[in-house]
Parts: sequence; C-alpha cells; structure tokens
Amino acid sequence: MNINQKTLKIAEKYVRPICFCENKDSWVWGRGSSFLINYLGHVFAITAKHVIENQNANPLHTNISMQNTNVMLPIKLSFTPTFTKHENKSDVEDLLFFNIDDQLFLQKSDINLCSWDVLNNSYLASKLSIGDELIVTGFPHTPTTYDYDKKIITNTLLIRTASLIKSELGCNIYTMKGTSSEFNFDGMSGSPVFCQKDGALLFLGIVIRGSSKSGILHFIGFEVIISILEKSGIQQNKPIISSMFITKS
Repeated sequence: MNINQKTLKIAEKYVRPICFCENKDSWVWGRGSSFLINYLGHVFAITAKHVIENQNANPLHTNISMQNTNVMLPIKLSFTPTFTKHENKSDVEDLLFFNIDDQLFLQKSDINLCSWDVLNNSYLASKLSIGDELIVTGFPHTPTTYDYDKKIITNTLLIRTASLIKSELGCNIYTMKGTSSEFNFDGMSGSPVFCQKDGALLFLGIVIRGSSKSGILHFIGFEVIISILEKSGIQQNKPIISSMFITKS
C-alpha cells in the first residue's frame, strides 16, 4: 500500500498531538495522539483514555495543537464511555472524547477546522480479513520532542503500514503487525487506523497500545466508537451536555 501525498495531507489535517499545560506560565509536557472527527455536526478529538490517566494529567489541562497557529483547540467538555456488560470492558472503555468548540477556534485563529466525517468515511473493523493492509498515523514521543532550554516543540508525524493479524485480546480489539520501528511507540496511543477500499481512505479505529520492537499495535474497532456516539443522545443542531454520556452494552 502506498503512503502518498494525499495520505500525508489527511494525516496532517486530522491527526494531532496531545500534550498538557497547567496554565499560561507553565511549560508543556506529556505525549499522546488524537483524531479529529465530526459526528452530526459536532467535532470531537478522540484519544485513548489512558493517555490522560497514566500520565496523571487533568483533562482540563489538555492541549491539542494545530498547524499554522498558536491557538489550541478549545475544549467544551470531555467524556469516556461506560460499558456495563461488555466482555472486554477495560479495553473498550479506553477511549476519551473531547468535544471541540470549532466556532470559537475559528474566531481565535481565523482557520476553519477540518474534522473527519465518521458516518461516511469509516469502515467496520469486524469486516476486515486477516492479512489486510492497514495504515496508522500518530505522534511518537522522541528525545527531541521538547527542547526546554530553547522552548521549542518538535512533533514527529509517523505514518506506518502494517497487516491485520489475529488478535488475542478479545472482542472488538484488533491487532496489526508491521516491521519493527526506530521510533518508540510511546505517544502513539490515540492514533487512528485506516484501510483503503476502492481508492478511499477509511477510518477503522483508535490505537490503545503497542510495541515498536515487535511492530505490533492494538486498536479499538470503529464499531465500538460509532456505538458510543449513537447511544449518547447527540443530535444535530442541539447542544451537548455532559449527562448524555452513559453507554450500556
């Protein structure tokens, strides 16, 4: 599968790094990746929940940067799903959705925010076959990500191909394997996974863990993500409130 210029441009638009900053006088820290989606006109940045929890970060301190501006994405609220009966409960709950105020971002940056239309440009991972070629793109943490002396942030966008292999992690968790990577996969959690069908790039799911040495990444399938959104009570042209987000399965 070719990673062409179109794929690169898509990755730069919709896949963004995550870091944390307590206030305007403090310096940024942390690592992770996120994917900007649009569902019924509402914009969300999806990541893995453990990106926040494992770094003992406050979700309110999350910074999601965009290209060509110093304005961070304004976050209205965040939520995580709850599955009461899912056999793979701990893994499928490893998602966090940030609801983004795209209109406020436009006012502050004069940039129209691009977000992925998940209803029309996604594919159920459950329909994949072993051996199918996949693409993952995200921001691994590197020794040069933060230069605290010069106050420079250097984000490295990694795009990799891999093949679907049998997953040992249970229902709705899928596994892709490629070659070993020179980049540590620390920071790749929250990265989107894609496949190509009839020449179109389609969203498949979100990475929750992996190993650069083995070249293996595990991801939550799109069927879980769309189920969360459909059961949330989100409606087009209606404001989102935090009490919506209880997902039962």
